[in-house]
Amino acid sequence: MQRLTTLLFAVLSSFSLLFGQDVIHLKNPSFEDAPRHSKAPRGWNSEGFLEESPSDIHPGGNFGVNSPARDGRTYVGMVVRDNETWECVGQRLEHPLRAYTCYLWSVALMRSPEYISISRTTNQKANFNKPCVLRIWGGKTKGKGMELLNETEPVNHEVWEEYKLLLEPSDTYDYIYLEAYYYYGGEELLPFNGNLLVDHCSPIVPCNIAEPEDDLYQYEK
Repeated sequence: MQRLTTLLFAVLSSFSLLFGQDVIHLKNPSFEDAPRHSKAPRGWNSEGFLEESPSDIHPGGNFGVNSPARDGRTYVGMVVRDNETWECVGQRLEHPLRAYTCYLWSVALMRSPEYISISRTTNQKANFNKPCVLRIWGGKTKGKGMELLNETEPVNHEVWEEYKLLLEPSDTYDYIYLEAYYYYGGEELLPFNGNLLVDHCSPIVPCNIAEPEDDLYQYEK
């Protein structure tokens, strides 16, 4: 009887590890905070260029961005600039992304038709409204040992759309970074002014638990 109890406990513990600990829940996945410019939402850190302003929390009218959130009240806005700088937010994960493990993750993205700021090359008012891509990075320590895990197509739609992405790290990473970056396609050959709005991140779910067609939000705490 004792041996059976021990075996049962081991099996239950393995299931608990599989279905609990390995699902990674992001802190503040919908970027909820008081709307303001040049501030990363709570639970997230700004990881952009030191000489440039950080990301922004919308909607609140700053820079002409007024689109309602996809989930909750607020979301994060990031820009790329014509002086070859861009914005990024990141956080330390509750559990690391493990090497050679397949994960599924989804996020809502859109482009704002207006994002009025000052061009860094002309010092004149400009509309940062060109489409960007979202790049997802894993990192070993803050800002170091980074690996590009996936990248979206250019986000050129003005309504929220869900993107489901595969993450397959080749090493173990404690940090995740979400970065707006340029899309050099078509006539775009030089850095430009663009924006990317990000909201409603799902948990990061191992592929041995979830299928690509699954609703990943069912794994929320």
